[in-house]
This record gives sequence, C-alpha cells and structure tokens, in this order.
Amino acid sequence: MVAVGFLIYGLGIAPAYYGLGIFAPALVDDLGLTRQQIGQMFGAFTFTYGLVSPLAAAVIRRWGIRATVTAGALCAASGFWVVSEASSATELYLGYSLVGGIGIGFSTLLPAQTIPIFWFRRYRARATAIILSGAAIVGFLWQPAAGLVVESWDWRVGWQIVAVISLLVAAIAVLFIRNQPSDIGQRRDGLPPDAPDGLDAGGTGHGIEAPLAAGDSETAGASAPKGALLWALRTPQFWLATFATAANTVPWRVMSAHGGLHLEDLGFTPFAASAILGVRVGSSLFGRLSGSLGDFMAPTRVLALALLTTALGLLVFVSASSPVVAYPCVFAIGVGYGLAYTSEVVVFGWFFGRAAFVGSTGVRIALIGVIGALGPVLAGGAADRTGSYAGTLWTLAALAVLGAASIWFCRPPDRSVLTGGPRTEQ
Repeated sequence: MVAVGFLIYGLGIAPAYYGLGIFAPALVDDLGLTRQQIGQMFGAFTFTYGLVSPLAAAVIRRWGIRATVTAGALCAASGFWVVSEASSATELYLGYSLVGGIGIGFSTLLPAQTIPIFWFRRYRARATAIILSGAAIVGFLWQPAAGLVVESWDWRVGWQIVAVISLLVAAIAVLFIRNQPSDIGQRRDGLPPDAPDGLDAGGTGHGIEAPLAAGDSETAGASAPKGALLWALRTPQFWLATFATAANTVPWRVMSAHGGLHLEDLGFTPFAASAILGVRVGSSLFGRLSGSLGDFMAPTRVLALALLTTALGLLVFVSASSPVVAYPCVFAIGVGYGLAYTSEVVVFGWFFGRAAFVGSTGVRIALIGVIGALGPVLAGGAADRTGSYAGTLWTLAALAVLGAASIWFCRPPDRSVLTGGPRTEQ
C-alpha cells in the first residue's frame, strides 16, 4: 500500500502541479496571457482541489479510497486534455483550474494522506514520508523533462502527456488499492488480526500518539464517531495546525507558479530556471523522508523547524542572481517544504486519530485551497505592477516564521470527549 500510495500521489499530482510553471512562458507567448492570469489559473486550480476535499472525504467514507482515486484520475485526465487543445484563457481555466482541479482533489491529496493513517500506527510518519515523497521524485524528473518537451515540441504535447499519466493513475487505483487493513485480514502496520494494537505511534515510549479513541479501532475504516468532526473543528489545535499548514503551502504554490518567472527576471534562461526549480522539488524528497522524525519526537516541533528552514531559503532567494546562490536557496526551500508537508499529516493524525482525521483533513485542505489560491494571484499582480517578486518573497518568509511560532508549543487535544473515558491528552 505504501508503494501504491507513492505512485498514485506522485504520478497523480506532480505533472499537473509542477508543469504549469514550466509551461508558463510558452503560454504567455502563444496565447498572450499576463503573469497575473498565470497566477490566477494556478490559484484557481489549487482553490478547486482544496474546495472539493470535504466532498472527497465523504466519498472516501462512503465508497472507499479506490473508487475515489479512480473517479478523480479519470476526471483529471479529461481536464488536462482540454488544456492541450485550448486556444484561449477561458478554455485553460475550464480544463486546468476547474475540471483538472476537481480530479486532483479526488485522486491525490486526501487519499494519499488517508492511506498511512488508515494502514499504519507504529510506523505512521515513516509510511507518510515515503508516500508523499512520490510527488517530489516525479516532480524532480518531470520539470526538466517538461522543459525539454517545450523545446522539442510545444506545451500542447506536454499537457497530452499529463493527461495520459492521469489515465495510468486510474488503472493503478483499480488494480491495486485496498481501502483498509481488514480488507486483507490484517491490522495496521501489517499485524495479524489477533495482535495487540500498541498505543505509541513511534514505538519509542515518548507518547507520540494519544491512546485510542472511538473510531480508532481496526474496524473503523468506514465511519467516525458521531460529532467527531465538529469536536475537531472546535479545538484550537485544529486552527493552529491549519495556520502552520498555510504558512508552508502558500510559499510553495507561489514558487511553483512564479519561480521560473522570478529566475528569468534575475537573468536565468528558461532551461536553467527549470533545472533550478527541479532541484527545489528534488530536495523536497529529502525533507519528506526526514518527516519520519515524527515517529520519534513531537511532530509539531518537526513542523516548526521545517517552516524556519523555508523562511531562510526565501529570504536569500530574493536576490539569487547566480547559480551558486540560487541552488542552495531552492534546496533549503525544498527541504523545508517537504519536511513540513509530511509533518502536517502526522500532526493531524496525532491530534485527531482515525476518529476525525478524514473529515478534519478534508476541511483543512479546503481552507488551504481558499487561502492558497490568493498567493499566486497576489504575487502575479504585484509583479505586474512593480516588476519584481521581492516584496512577495519577504512577506512569505515572515508568514513561515509566524507559522513556526504558532505550532511549536501545541499538544494533542483531549480525545476523551469522544469516548466518555479518562483524559487522553499527553
């Protein structure tokens, strides 16, 4: 299941998410778009896949992960094919931002984060790290490949390739996804049905996860305790963790949409810019895998350190006019993002368990979709007005620092309200 999650997440989201930034210069030249329109397109894309996440959560609860991923991947493939045939900004918005965004929302983000929560407890952070590294590896390979596609053919061929990859994701989902361990006679972490379920997610005695609450048992794949989602939304931990997620996501989305344009403004060629941004995505692999630390120490601390790393990279990236400066900057940004991205999932699993993870994460992704949609739009508009991304990058660095401060001291909420038992906060 880790391997399947790795494939559906990497192949499902990376080509579309990271491809737009590489295709952006060609789109601007061929269709006469502005930089703000590129930002709006990417912002609307992330807004859409975030907005449908609560619906994806309901579908997962009703029909399971496999059906959700399959339907979403087929939807995404149809949208990206429309993009390949587009002749106007309207058609790009329809294919990429709307149809493609809906498909991505169902097939990648929430399913990929749900798999390690449903299938693992003792090795949850490690499983999450490997699954989420799929986007880093595919993105690292895809960005320079997309640059070569543009140089050898054009951006339309690139989007046709993205559509075919989405069809491959649908096939993988149908053939290999299983919804929960009980479907194959196992418990989490691959334990046999009669094995005891440990209370420590890290297996180290550090209390990385609170004891089981209602809905955390091995039979809880389909339904959550009544009121679990509303309870999660009322906790301050939900809002602090969501703010930290926004502090990680918004800078990454701005870099994905505008990073290539910023580097070209600094004097880099399109191919050099794509290679540098490929390192950013590749280095996020190291960060995502390092998120395994959440099995051994409080994942909130890991998340805070990751955000501080991102902030440092952004501050220097403002004036990274030579490769000697640009490569270390994007490496730090990639490591920080990857480490935070894995930790976000582990933090929500630590805070809310299986009882409320799917519902609360669906709401979190939706909120981040709304917040994150503004970043690329505002960044593009500021660049059109001032001719620079400097102010935007300084602001994003400050956001990352605030996110780190907000999450550093967070502890899990009291889950005893779901069971009527003793307090489970640790």
